Amino acid sequence: MNRGARAARRARSHRGYTIVELMMAITVFGIGVAGIISMEKVTSASNQHAKNLAIATHIAESWLDMLHADASTWNHPSPGYPIADLGTDTVWLQGVVSNAGANSWFLPAWNTQLGFGPAFDALGNPINTTNGDLSNVAFCSNLRLSYLFPPNPSSGNGLIRAEVRVFWLRDGQTSPQAGTNMCATTMPTNLINGATNVFHFVQKITAIRENTTP
Repeated sequence: MNRGARAARRARSHRGYTIVELMMAITVFGIGVAGIISMEKVTSASNQHAKNLAIATHIAESWLDMLHADASTWNHPSPGYPIADLGTDTVWLQGVVSNAGANSWFLPAWNTQLGFGPAFDALGNPINTTNGDLSNVAFCSNLRLSYLFPPNPSSGNGLIRAEVRVFWLRDGQTSPQAGTNMCATTMPTNLINGATNVFHFVQKITAIRENTTP
């Protein structure tokens, strides 16, 4: 091999990257980084949704527990007064009397003694809605009550179907009624019924039996 060939070989072995090669490498690297960032956003959104779903499920189950506890005061009525005890002694189950005809969803009232009501913050803590401040409301709950077996003065075998739904806003969505908080008493529940594109929902159903103790 002559001296010129050896010099050309050494020059080829020590040459650097061209601009084209460098730009190609940067492009491939950028595509990879963009994919990682996009995947991270999806993962973060999925984790947040899973967290909200777990909190909403916990709220719904807490409501079922509160309704079963409320039934402990739904005592076997005296003859001739089949719904008097239910309508006066219970906190939320009395809603079956006023809502039975329409079989409709309604916003339950806040109960100060029990410290429980329809609205909850982002961590699932109950919020007192009677003070008018709904700015921290992240989850709201509605009830729907209907008789499976109306109270019977002789047998005391009343049975109520209790449905609880907990809902919260989807990302980027706003209340279906402008300027009205989703848990405000002025929010019509029929707007919530059809707003599946605005809210996420969790729904729980149970049967609550009348306390047969006279």
